[in-house]
Amino acid sequence: MCKKRSIIFEEQNYLRQLNKSAMENITLTEELITTAKNRAKGQSYPHLIKSLKAIGIDNYFVKVSNHKRTYTATNGEKLILPPDMPEFEPAETFELEAVKEAIKEIQEKTIDYHTFLKKIGDAGIHTYVADITGMKVIYQGPNSEYEYEEIIPEV
Repeated sequence: MCKKRSIIFEEQNYLRQLNKSAMENITLTEELITTAKNRAKGQSYPHLIKSLKAIGIDNYFVKVSNHKRTYTATNGEKLILPPDMPEFEPAETFELEAVKEAIKEIQEKTIDYHTFLKKIGDAGIHTYVADITGMKVIYQGPNSEYEYEEIIPEV
């Protein structure tokens, strides 16, 4: 029995090393990100995070005013996706309750993503970072004094 456990343990370590090696050699493309998003389509945000994590994404940064995104892989590679919505000016006044309300609405799927960006922008959020490794989203206001952090539940 001990020998069998040892073999299973060795196989698991080997698979971990293979997976780690594959993640280090990943090439980020918009197609890869789109595939991960499509895999999670119709499911909750934590499923999207799980899908992005599976392809080796460590975090992504979003500029709220125009939806410019920067994805960073675990190997340090970056992919910048250009803005895909008309630019607007986020508010300079940080309104925490309005930020929380917009997050609640997007989680409940009562608003779409671009409406969500507009609402958090109007509430003073200029950028946000989805820290996939840390399983949290950090919403950032006009300066470092104004932040709101939301934990991403595991799925």
